[in-house]
This record gives sequence, structure tokens and C-alpha cells, in this order.
Amino acid sequence: MPGQLRELSGKTTPSAVRRWARTQNIRIKDGANGPWTTLDALNESLGVGVVARRSESYRPDEVI
Repeated sequence: MPGQLRELSGKTTPSAVRRWARTQNIRIKDGANGPWTTLDALNESLGVGVVARRSESYRPDEVI
């Protein structure tokens, strides 16, 4: 997922991707090819998914 994080962030260096991920509250880990994350961590940062449901957050279908 390092390439996908670069694409999402629009950043090219690993340190810039890390800074961007922190500002978006995305949990990341450092890997050999740069920072990486999981879909669950991305969903958590957006307030959706399994982790969010456990914390009493709204699901998208509940908002509409």
C-alpha cells in the first residue's frame, strides 16, 4: 500500500507521506518501501468500518 498512500496524498517522499497521514489521523507503519497502512486504518480515519462501529460512531447509512 505504500504506492497507494503516495497516490492518495499526492506526496512523493516517505517523510511527506508520513506527515500527510498524521494530519489525516491515519495509523501507519514504516516498511522497506516506505510507510504503509491497512484498509481498516484508513476506514477508521474516515469514521467508517468495524473499528468505528465498536466506538459508537455513525455509519454512513445512519446519517442519511
